[in-house]
Amino acid sequence: MTLNNEGKVSMRKVLATPEKMVEKDGTINFGTFRVPFRDVNILNVPLYSSSLNVPTLWKKFRLKEWQHYGIITPTHYFGMVIFDAKFMGVSFFYVYDRIGNKRFEHSAQLPGGTAKVAKQMYNGSCEFKKKGYRLYFENRLKEGFHKIIIDIEGRKNLPSVQGEIKIFEDLNKIEPLVQVSPVTPFRPFYTHKVAAPAEGVVKLGAKEILINRKQDISLIDEQKTYYPYVSFWKWATAAGYNESGELLAFNLCQNMITDDEDFNENCMWVNGKIHCLKAARFKFDENNLMCPWEVRTNDGCVDLLFTPSGQRAEKISIGVIRSDFHQPFGMYNGRFKDESNRIYSITNFFGLAEHHVTKY
Repeated sequence: MTLNNEGKVSMRKVLATPEKMVEKDGTINFGTFRVPFRDVNILNVPLYSSSLNVPTLWKKFRLKEWQHYGIITPTHYFGMVIFDAKFMGVSFFYVYDRIGNKRFEHSAQLPGGTAKVAKQMYNGSCEFKKKGYRLYFENRLKEGFHKIIIDIEGRKNLPSVQGEIKIFEDLNKIEPLVQVSPVTPFRPFYTHKVAAPAEGVVKLGAKEILINRKQDISLIDEQKTYYPYVSFWKWATAAGYNESGELLAFNLCQNMITDDEDFNENCMWVNGKIHCLKAARFKFDENNLMCPWEVRTNDGCVDLLFTPSGQRAEKISIGVIRSDFHQPFGMYNGRFKDESNRIYSITNFFGLAEHHVTKY
């Protein structure tokens, strides 16, 4: 965004999406795009330089890719991921009871090469399967939806989880965030995010929870990125309905992208319409992530206070591999100003934050 001659905020340009993310000559299509790529041919990137012929096997190993879904209801939050880190596969499904302020989680790991992540969102699928644990994402963006299937056995006093959830990403009604940013000129960061209605049912043991399309929201996070060995990100996302009945949602991130004023994944959605934002900045106590966070954008359009009520945290240390992951969840309050200077109040929107430092 920039200021126009009238002093109003104007959005950066959202481009028509090429067929492929990477052209035949290795040129990467960087920018913000209208819809996801039909061909996310990220293995065709140069990776290090235009003159070096890097083996495909090494490109596959260095690529980190996942699909993450968060389902927000008035009583529960369901968070889940299928993550292929190449040296290992990771998945979790956690349930946060918003009324009782209780959380439980099922998680699993697999050897490298056994977690499946879809190549694209139009007709691909993701699966993480081992004994007693199956998470399956069926991508049908071409038909306007995605489907989640959960089949997890109970263990260690944790209830079993079975469910089927349908998420309605209708590109005729919803403008997703599709961003390709340069980690380097030869190494891209690709993400596709959106807030969309969800419906279905989740069974926690004998308890059945219905997901209502008219009120419940899914946050979708697809990512494929060539991270440098040492990486980090700070992330904030939430969704909810305001007093006027408008569906508001946001995605804000600060990471290793140095030129992040325009090459970022920061946006706000109002009833499915995307508003792109400038760089996001986070202020919080790294020694106590349960203290309130302040999140703002450099264009002055977003000013938020995040108050955590709990968190998911995980540390991995395997040889030279390190991951220190923290995902607090709780309530956001603040405001958003659009390019017409209209102010939208954000009052007690449930959402997530993340602080993640990696070496992989």
